[in-house]
Amino acid sequence: MTKKTNTPQKFTEEEINSLKEIQKEMDQIIIRFGQISINRESLTSQENQLKKQLNELKTKEQTIATNLTNKYGKGTFDLEANEFNPVD
Repeated sequence: MTKKTNTPQKFTEEEINSLKEIQKEMDQIIIRFGQISINRESLTSQENQLKKQLNELKTKEQTIATNLTNKYGKGTFDLEANEFNPVD
């Protein structure tokens, strides 16, 4: 164990390099956290836009279904065969 004194001491070059390396790695981690946060915001924005588009599409689907039911009555439609089968 080294004796402690009240006079200023100088660190060795190796000790300084070790501290600098730790600081550099910490800075890199902080930057990565920032990048993740920005990416998360972007993904959240994209998710919200897709939810909006999905809701609009569901509304459009419901409107078309209502219009077709009013025109042809209740039944099933085979899109591939282009056949409507009414239900009694």
